[in-house]
Amino acid sequence: MGLDDQMVRILVAYGDLIRVRQAWYALPGTQIDAMQACRIGGRLACASALRFHGEPIADDGVLHVEMPANATARELERGLGTVRLHWSRHPSAGNRAVVDVRAARRQWERCDPRSGAASAHTDTL
Repeated sequence: MGLDDQMVRILVAYGDLIRVRQAWYALPGTQIDAMQACRIGGRLACASALRFHGEPIADDGVLHVEMPANATARELERGLGTVRLHWSRHPSAGNRAVVDVRAARRQWERCDPRSGAASAHTDTL
């Protein structure tokens, strides 16, 4: 956005920006799951991305995060107990915060525990 460090600090202090992690900021009203995925080091994926895009999904509410293959997941203050990490050699289509709907559907097909085809690329921590 072209803001200098002092302006960013002021905006954070007044609640006009939220510090998500080092050098990553969000506007108030940004979806909490998207910020959590960013704090971990990835972006919303699978069922979490489907919920974000407004798709009806019946799942257990676990936060699904796509991680680059060479990344290290950052631990949250409350731990990673309710997070399912999807390690990806090639990033799925989407933006910096969330994979697109088509990619999320493909991930959910492989991840859905009811399908009996849980992906080898998915880890639950």
